[in-house]
Amino acid sequence: MRIALTLYALATSIAIAAPAPRPKPIARPAAPTTWADWVGAYHGTVTWSRCSVAGANTAPVAFEIVDGVASIDLTLTRPGMPSLSLVSDDKGWSGRRGDVAVTLTRPKPDTLDLAVDLDSGCMVRGRMSRATTGVAACNSLVAWARIESRCTKLTTPPLEDLPKLAAVPWKPADAARCQARAATLERSLIDTGCAPHPDPQIGVRARACLALGEIAAKLSRCPNALPQIKDAAVATANALVAASQSAETATLPYVEQQCRDTHAELVSIATQFRCPL
Repeated sequence: MRIALTLYALATSIAIAAPAPRPKPIARPAAPTTWADWVGAYHGTVTWSRCSVAGANTAPVAFEIVDGVASIDLTLTRPGMPSLSLVSDDKGWSGRRGDVAVTLTRPKPDTLDLAVDLDSGCMVRGRMSRATTGVAACNSLVAWARIESRCTKLTTPPLEDLPKLAAVPWKPADAARCQARAATLERSLIDTGCAPHPDPQIGVRARACLALGEIAAKLSRCPNALPQIKDAAVATANALVAASQSAETATLPYVEQQCRDTHAELVSIATQFRCPL
């Protein structure tokens, strides 16, 4: 018995003395991509499949943004290939012109995966790379300067000189300076309308009520919910959305709180009747 108690005491003392496990470091979320992460002249090898006339195996491809409109220039890949306007999506960019559709993704910094599909069945695939300064922050500065150089909405002289920037032998020690200059240039381009605000909801009135309108629209299409419950909840939500757009500044916070409360009620109804939202 005495031996057992001694062993128990020893085990207890070891457990108490043992250091607590170190908490795992919290990974920082990846910084959102900006237009500067995409813009530039890309080079790489492309493959042509099921094409009656193949194009160049290596060709430059330019990703440009002019006055807020993104485009990809494929004209040097093969005669007759167009330059296409692009729209952004969750994965990257896509566009279509005539019988040519293009999809662009960014597998890693300064790299572009190009996919071109023609209605004829011809397919073009390639991984392209853009020239870099070797310093990520300075890459961003050069890219924003490229956007600025093509902006026709400027009312003052450009802040940066693209040819000079491209010729500078940037060093890691320049990163902070490049970052500050890039941020200043980005803000200037946002103000002139040549770059998007990083918050797409900026200037939107009553965001909580707009979110309520979206969930109300989804609930209205749910066949599982009882009509009388669903219709009443959707009607209330739509009334609040309408009220939020005309509410005076002093009363808007109260309307938004009602929108948040009603949003929670709609989520509860959707959960009860197994409605997808």
